[in-house]
Amino acid sequence: MPDRHVLSTSLLLLALAVVTGCSRNPEAAKRKYLERGDTYFQQQKYDAALIEYRNAVQQDPRFGEARFKLAQTYYKRGDAPNAVSEAVRAADLLPDRVDAQMQAARFLILARKFADARARAEHVLQLDPTHIQAQIALGNALAGLQDLEGAIAQIEEAVRLDPDRSTSYTSLGTLQAAHGDLPAAEQAFRKAISRDQKSVLARLTLAQFLWQAGRLDEAEHTMKGALALEPTSVVANRTIAAFYGSTKRPDQAEPFLKAAVAADGSAAGRLTLADYYISRDRPSDAIAILESLASDAKLGGAARTRRAILHQRAGELDLADRVIADVLAKEPKNVQALLVKADLLMRHKKPEEALTAVDAAIASDSRSANAQFARGRILVAVNRPEDAKRAFNEVLKLNPRADAAQVELARLHLKSGATEASVALAGDAVKTNPRSLEARVVLARGLMIHGDMAQAEALIKKLVANAPDAAVVHAQMGVLLTLKKDPKAASIEFDRALSLDPFQLEAVDGLIRLDVAAGRIAQARGRVEALVARAPQNPGLLLLGARTFMITKDAKRAEALLVQAITVDPAMLAAYSMLGQIYLGQGRLDEARREFEKLAEQQSPPVAALTMVGIIQQTQLRTADARRTFERVLQLDARAAVAANNLAWMYTEAGENLDIALQLAQTAKAALPNQSDVDDTLGWIYYQKHLLPQAITAMRHSVELQPSNATYQYHLGLAYARSGDNSRARRALETALKLNPTFEGAVEASTTIASLRESGDITAPRPR
Repeated sequence: MPDRHVLSTSLLLLALAVVTGCSRNPEAAKRKYLERGDTYFQQQKYDAALIEYRNAVQQDPRFGEARFKLAQTYYKRGDAPNAVSEAVRAADLLPDRVDAQMQAARFLILARKFADARARAEHVLQLDPTHIQAQIALGNALAGLQDLEGAIAQIEEAVRLDPDRSTSYTSLGTLQAAHGDLPAAEQAFRKAISRDQKSVLARLTLAQFLWQAGRLDEAEHTMKGALALEPTSVVANRTIAAFYGSTKRPDQAEPFLKAAVAADGSAAGRLTLADYYISRDRPSDAIAILESLASDAKLGGAARTRRAILHQRAGELDLADRVIADVLAKEPKNVQALLVKADLLMRHKKPEEALTAVDAAIASDSRSANAQFARGRILVAVNRPEDAKRAFNEVLKLNPRADAAQVELARLHLKSGATEASVALAGDAVKTNPRSLEARVVLARGLMIHGDMAQAEALIKKLVANAPDAAVVHAQMGVLLTLKKDPKAASIEFDRALSLDPFQLEAVDGLIRLDVAAGRIAQARGRVEALVARAPQNPGLLLLGARTFMITKDAKRAEALLVQAITVDPAMLAAYSMLGQIYLGQGRLDEARREFEKLAEQQSPPVAALTMVGIIQQTQLRTADARRTFERVLQLDARAAVAANNLAWMYTEAGENLDIALQLAQTAKAALPNQSDVDDTLGWIYYQKHLLPQAITAMRHSVELQPSNATYQYHLGLAYARSGDNSRARRALETALKLNPTFEGAVEASTTIASLRESGDITAPRPR
């Protein structure tokens, strides 16, 4: 019997000889690694396959076949950037391999690198002009480059080359739909089905087209047809589940989501089912799935983030904070976790820290539309509307069909008085998502404010028919009927809204306005007090109550409600502003200034509040303080029109910095082109600089805007006098004295008129 020790040693030496031989023969080594990688890939052991393919590339960096397989493996693992990179390298190393070029083209299209994808597809067509998939890839690349006509032509060529190929018709229909030719698109989708009666993809594509067209019964029937062909199709089950969710039949979605999970058992599918349970407020069902995913290498962070969301919904904010902190400690660039953290910080009333978290999410993924949207919502909350608009516009750059961003922009434009822009944006949102209640309500508001009552009425009637249990819809009908001078019918609609939601503030406000208009002051006040007693922590209701008491001449109660609102929500800017106005109206200027200074501490940047501080300081004749305040405002925002106008006037009155004053006045004019005092300031500066034609133009505009203002008439008269137009000068100055015989420049006006009568050439005095 041989010595076992000797035999083992011999085997070890043989193994070493094999390894040594491989290391001395890189060609053999790389082939061995490639074979092992292929074996693992076929067994769906993608992590192991990745190691082997990488080893092969280390042996020979120009091994195109290994890079080709490496790209496929990265793609299977969900690593799109590396998949694209390796696919391009493989295509460069294998220029005559059609499959390598096509893989690169497909991955480049997924990465939205359409110009590069186009070059790859065109190269394949040079190798094989009849290659169907290359024609389709070229069409998709051209579509991505916004050349829809060229894209359609390429797909039509693919159809011509192989008229029995179902997928060609599917691609053609998709492009024709994007081009707006819906009848041709539908015909192409139906041809795809006729060419391949067993194609699940063809039926699902037609179903989605019908779904988008609002033909819901046909869409549902077509989806069920696809499922009948392949009941275990993950794509078909998830598609019909999404369909039921979007058509307000979420309970019907559950069995299809379960079927999708049963079909592939993937972690992603289970996470989708957990999301469904979260949306249906079934936390225990969601938690059971999330716990099973908590240790998953790829989706564990996402599962724990959802646990944090559930804690947040349950009011367990401290626990939610800890879970998110744990996720971010392990995955500091987890975008969803950063967004949940931002939401938690907003609930903790820490908006600046929330913005920091959102900015970190954007830094992690600059293409995250969700992160930009969250940023916009926070900026709205901290009263930075222009910055919010920029964030929502970034969302639309990333996803032009983001109807939620369109709605938010429509709201912001409506609030700023840009009604036409608001209506256009809300209309786009309705086109994007015709079922969006929010979009249609904002559109209705905009139409009413814009005066398009017929369109508004037609839209609101449809809303009432489609959503009879939505309080906001009845509130809009109440507003419409109020505008149509039908208070009785309006009151019925407002009452209906409040029966559905007792704190629907538009309806409350509508009823209060009707009460006040009818002289029912006690009833208006009683309505507010009853609601405040039920919800003393509702800041919006407290603000509405304060407005009610201001309208009904009870400043003391209004003040108390505003103080209460600020206590509940220290960041409520409108409450500070209204409180300051009360103090200002009562001559309590020091208190008013202090309130606006508090408001400035809350605003970011505090342009509006500091402007009010400066105005109060002017009123108190604290000129130096006002000047410093306005200068600070303009450091924060060089386009702050009111501060620019007032500071320009102060510089001019002091007889200094006239060039800077002119720049400031021009800034104010650009922002406020039809504001009489801005034109008067601009004209007065021109007058001081002896630019009389410009001065007269600006001053005439101020007089046209406000002809009853004695000071404006006076300034215009002086400008005419200095220019030698005595008759116009005399008329303007006499008008000023008739309007107000004792205005500040009255003595100089009288003196100038007397001089004009004695002589045709005068030098007009400068008013005190």
